[in-house]
Amino acid sequence: MTRGPYALVLARKREATNLKTLVFCTAYARSAGDWGTRYRLWLRAAQRPALGATTILIVDDGSDSLPGWPSLVIRSGNGLEEVSGTPRPHLLLFHFRNRLGRADLYDFPGWHRSFAFAALYGEAHGFDRIIHLESDAHLLSERAHAWCRAFQDGWAALWSPRYQFPEMAIQVAAGSGIARLAAFARQPYDEIRHRVHETALPFTHVERGLTGDRYGENLDEVPAYADYCTQVQPFREPAYYWWLNGTASDRPEPLIDWRFGSDGDLAAPLWDGWSNPEPRMRWMMGLESGMLLPNLPDGRDFTLILTVAPHVQPERLPRQRLIAFVNDHKAGEYEVAQPAQLAFRIPRAALRRNGCDRLRLFHPDARPPSAFGGTDSRWLSLAVMRARIVADG
Repeated sequence: MTRGPYALVLARKREATNLKTLVFCTAYARSAGDWGTRYRLWLRAAQRPALGATTILIVDDGSDSLPGWPSLVIRSGNGLEEVSGTPRPHLLLFHFRNRLGRADLYDFPGWHRSFAFAALYGEAHGFDRIIHLESDAHLLSERAHAWCRAFQDGWAALWSPRYQFPEMAIQVAAGSGIARLAAFARQPYDEIRHRVHETALPFTHVERGLTGDRYGENLDEVPAYADYCTQVQPFREPAYYWWLNGTASDRPEPLIDWRFGSDGDLAAPLWDGWSNPEPRMRWMMGLESGMLLPNLPDGRDFTLILTVAPHVQPERLPRQRLIAFVNDHKAGEYEVAQPAQLAFRIPRAALRRNGCDRLRLFHPDARPPSAFGGTDSRWLSLAVMRARIVADG
């Protein structure tokens, strides 16, 4: 396995732009809304001319609902034989009728079946290059797209500096790498079950010449200097996806940016349901918290983005629910099990603009840490670090 700046070497070569290219992701939609958020964003990225996709394939692990996108061809079945000998559409979704899902941290047969299907589909239909982008993985820069277009032989993944292993969410195979990828797909799943998949896949190259990481896990924004990003969050304001909506320099500044900790500059008028400020955050307490919103410009819709961390306890309190209302309009609902960015839509029709627009936050799973052996008797739900309001569109 080579681990040099392979992108820099390939950049000096003539790009193989005439290669038949398959771009695919694996999928499972927990609700119909997932198709319109996570997978619609992924599709927008996969359809960019810079990627050069001949065919775009989504392999679904038994979702209860399927999207109705224009020009999407859907095939259902139990394996590759369902699409053998059929025309190769530009946009294809293959739906496995039964769900295999995920049993443990490193035991996800649903992903493996879908990944293997796409690899074997690419081989069977004579593709010259196969690009795997997981549904939360995006190529951001022309440099990253050029690396994909120039890749002509082998099987490569990018690199995660944070975790110090190959980033399997972004892979490219071409030339001899197609056969290597297909051979892996034919292996019984038990050979990699319970192994760290990032190190179990037999890549020929791990690319460190591009800048990126799993920024979506711990950053509010995707850095403008990045070439790629994984763990991209699906429920964010349009400006978060700057690579799909222009460039980083086009991102609008938030109209409101409140920091909730004692070291911040919170100017939001709060009422019942909040703790005293602590370093970097303030707890929502009890069953309801609220604040007054400032007068926002006329004629626009808005998005409220909350940066939160839930009060959870292993097994006994696995998540916190949060339901938001702006006046009488329900702006969104989430179940939060780990630190997250939550986006709530505020349509212009929901606003009164008389100085009395109210944000009401309901959190019915608040519990005191003392109920789990701690000493804190406050009924805690979610800690809020930051709140921003941006104009949509």
